[in-house]
Amino acid sequence: MQTFILTQTQFNQWDNFCLDNGKAMYEHGDSYMNEYNEETKTFSVRVSQTEQSGIIKFLEKVLDTF
Repeated sequence: MQTFILTQTQFNQWDNFCLDNGKAMYEHGDSYMNEYNEETKTFSVRVSQTEQSGIIKFLEKVLDTF
């Protein structure tokens, strides 16, 4: 699993990505797990290394833009 730590703004972008690509993610059997840390006000998104829907590339891009 690969973990990405996101701010609220970054998480909103991730949420939109999931809505836009949910069908492909489902068809490829991709999965992820979101967790919110109340203390740091950040989100952890855990993604399998074997995902096929461009999830990791998207999250890397989101992190590079901030």
